[in-house]
Amino acid sequence: MNEDKSLNFQIAVTGILGAISIVFSVTPFGYIQIGPLAITIMHIPVIAATVLGGLIPGIGVGLVFGISSLLRTVMLGNLWFYNPLVSIVPRVLFPVVVWLFLKLLNMIPKFPRVLSASISAAAGTFMHTLMVMSAICFIYFDSYYVTMKDKINFEEATLSLKNFLLVIGSVLATNAGYEIALAAVVTAALTGSVYIASNAKSKLAKLEEDYRNSKAEEADSEK
Repeated sequence: MNEDKSLNFQIAVTGILGAISIVFSVTPFGYIQIGPLAITIMHIPVIAATVLGGLIPGIGVGLVFGISSLLRTVMLGNLWFYNPLVSIVPRVLFPVVVWLFLKLLNMIPKFPRVLSASISAAAGTFMHTLMVMSAICFIYFDSYYVTMKDKINFEEATLSLKNFLLVIGSVLATNAGYEIALAAVVTAALTGSVYIASNAKSKLAKLEEDYRNSKAEEADSEK
């Protein structure tokens, strides 16, 4: 693949998955409600862009995710996501984690590429949750405490390491845990499908090349 095709592919990946991210943000598809659980899949297009296109498409789609999240916050009035440090910055940074994990795992000889993508997706989703909740705790802990004090056994109404760990543990035990598992499964299925399709295309191209070579040899022998 030459540089032009590589650039065109990255632009295409960013445009398509960025558009999907926008659709998710303005429809119920991005936020799945299962009983008391509210599971978001808004991070999955960002992971897909990083795995398929690389770091730059991942950051681009992450920026789309962050901006759409901020706009959704303005419309719905969610206090905690008005600050770009909560709504945008984590969405732009977590693709870096996905990309780094993918690069490191792909350096391991014979390590399955689908498994490396799945692990990278899980690590990126965890880091996304950690960064978002860290920003909320450090910027809005007072209001967060008032909202969550009946659900989390805070030791006091001030931010401390124990309270911070209680928040992270509570989120990971509920919504975030499912989001991590979902990201890993979806990414594995997506990358597996892409690799299978790529291999099938390569085999088809090789068959076509062999056929052309055989025809050329027949033509040469007739001469």
